[in-house]
Amino acid sequence: MVKKRIFFIVFAALFATVLWLVTTGRSQGFDDSALAFFIAIRDTAPTMFFKAVTFCGDQATVIVLCIVIIALPGRMKVGLPIALMVTVGAAVQSILKDIIARPRPDMEYWLVGETDWLGFSLGSSFPSGHANTSMIFWVALAILAGRALILRGKKPAAILLLIVCFCFALLVGISRLYLGVHYLSDVLGGWTLAGLLLIVFFTLYDKFWPSKWRGLSI
Repeated sequence: MVKKRIFFIVFAALFATVLWLVTTGRSQGFDDSALAFFIAIRDTAPTMFFKAVTFCGDQATVIVLCIVIIALPGRMKVGLPIALMVTVGAAVQSILKDIIARPRPDMEYWLVGETDWLGFSLGSSFPSGHANTSMIFWVALAILAGRALILRGKKPAAILLLIVCFCFALLVGISRLYLGVHYLSDVLGGWTLAGLLLIVFFTLYDKFWPSKWRGLSI
């Protein structure tokens, strides 16, 4: 519990700092520099790669994955709690986007469409929904599956799974920078918000979720 409180304070402070930098305009300098850097390193192969990564981190894709794991036999152990985490996380970041209403980078920098059928931008820029949602989904999945692996004496496998899922979630956030649809502070905001929410989620999960439904049958 003490560790969770420490992590909660750390992530809350990090998110508050990023939020302050964005709302006061102090982040624009390094945001523009980061955007220029990723534009400068664009090439055919990495563009194809990051388009695929960003598709995997799209909220629609995550929703489909949630439906799939809810349909599996262990839905009460993994599927439902992850779906709840993703839903709450998406709601929180959507509310923040509406309140902060930060414009995305200019459309001339975009390598993927972020507009509706009328050509209007889909949502505000801060925090990044892709960064937030993918971090919540993949890290929560790794933690729940990893706990079961540890109980079965497979701690190295659990650690490897967490590293792989975490790195993939990081790649999703980086893809948003490379594709020019978000600023660096948007992605940092999405990641830190996800970390904050994951701590809250698992604190409540460990306290209130029925013990018979904790874990994963592998």
